[in-house]
Amino acid sequence: MGHFPAGASVQSIVHYAQIINTDKMPLFNWGSAKINQEKYGQSTPPDVELGKIQLATAMFVGNEDDLGDLKDARWAKSQMNSSVLKHYEEITGGHATFLVGKDMSYF
Repeated sequence: MGHFPAGASVQSIVHYAQIINTDKMPLFNWGSAKINQEKYGQSTPPDVELGKIQLATAMFVGNEDDLGDLKDARWAKSQMNSSVLKHYEEITGGHATFLVGKDMSYF
């Protein structure tokens, strides 16, 4: 775990910090109203519209996850269209459990 979170880009980590600092789930804020306008057609980034997801989705949520807590996972679940959310499960484990867990029976 010495290289965790391996493979994450600086932009992804900055975006994660932006989301933590708001009660919403906006797209990446480019830090400039002009660039946001070019990217999104508005001066601030719009929120991710989870209800518009049309891909069958399963959510496995670790109840000991330090990077994504249950409150946020439950909020995301509530925003999704129930016809695409095929499975939701809270498991005992943290964020890396899904990568290195010995018991993968939840799959």
